[in-house]
Amino acid sequence: MSMIGGGPPAAAPAARLPRPRTVTAASVLLVLAGVGQLAVLPLTYWHQEFYYAAEKSFDPASGVAFAAFGVVGQLAADLVTALLAVAFLMLAGFTAAGVNGARVASWACGPFLVCCAAVGILRTPRPLSFIYSPDDLDRIGELARERMPDWLEPLLVVLSAGVPLALLVALLLLALPPANAFFRRPVSVGPGWHVQAGDWVPGPPARS
Repeated sequence: MSMIGGGPPAAAPAARLPRPRTVTAASVLLVLAGVGQLAVLPLTYWHQEFYYAAEKSFDPASGVAFAAFGVVGQLAADLVTALLAVAFLMLAGFTAAGVNGARVASWACGPFLVCCAAVGILRTPRPLSFIYSPDDLDRIGELARERMPDWLEPLLVVLSAGVPLALLVALLLLALPPANAFFRRPVSVGPGWHVQAGDWVPGPPARS
């Protein structure tokens, strides 16, 4: 550091570029994906309750162990999915603010949430096929659909498909050239403000 008194204008740090629409859209999509995934989890358990209620009429003793193992694994997977969804809500805010680390973290965590959401689409509350006969499976499905609201299954399909799609589009938008320019670290440019007498500015060490 060296002390100077007046002189030519010093270099000023460049202002960050205005946030492009691609970054704004990506941040919004990240929020929607996180909120959508958090909504899918309770709706899925509610949806499964209708199947479990119908399943009570077809509850062989051999199916208890398989069901218990499935519930434990499902709870663990859903806990990880919920944590990822909350993380994306936080990353969306940092991404909109121009924090490049948040963009990198979104690229790193995005595929995991996409996989979790995709598995949620394939996951079915219907009992395992090797426990129940095809006729019992069809009957359980009929009883469950008679008791659940008509809009529940379509809503789950839309949310389960929309979350991975929103994430993929958001990650793609964050890789476009306007986003790269926005997240690039600003550099000093000149001329900038005038340094006042007595201000400290970076400089080489004084020679004796």
